[in-house]
Amino acid sequence: MTRRSVVISAGFIVLIAGACVRPTPFDRYLADDKWSEAAREFESDSALRSSENGLYGGGVVFGTPGRPTYDPAKARELFIALLSRYPETDHRADATARMLLLEDVLRARRDAAQLERELEARIANLTRETRDLRARADSIAAPNDSLRAVVTRLEAERREREEQLRALRLELQRLKEIDLKPRPPVKPIKP
Repeated sequence: MTRRSVVISAGFIVLIAGACVRPTPFDRYLADDKWSEAAREFESDSALRSSENGLYGGGVVFGTPGRPTYDPAKARELFIALLSRYPETDHRADATARMLLLEDVLRARRDAAQLERELEARIANLTRETRDLRARADSIAAPNDSLRAVVTRLEAERREREEQLRALRLELQRLKEIDLKPRPPVKPIKP
């Protein structure tokens, strides 16, 4: 168990003890770092969506990068619900910080998806232009000198378009690799 896990587990145990409530299965799963089980319990127990600690715990379960339960959109919604229903919560600083980080992740994903769509459209356009240039070059490949000059120019244009296409494909691949890299876990901010 990492030091961070111990701190999170200890925090949940203190939270449970402070509330003078018997720990729920959800609380025990969090304390034991059983993220998938905690997520299933959160989804099945509707009372957790209406409690301060349940909303915070759900936000942590779904908002911690590198966990199998990572769902930044769901975590953001839970932190928003926590802060709007319980504005004076002890988790306010941490929930706000986590929510801002999640918003950055979601914005980056939206931007990457938009750029990916734009690159794919440019690739399709360049592919079409390349195909058209090849067809034009093939249709005017006659033996006279003026036609050879045109063919040479068209071939140069085609090679240029193919280079652009190759560069765009590499950029698209790089963006996809960046989007698929796991994000480091978020460290809680101490008030």
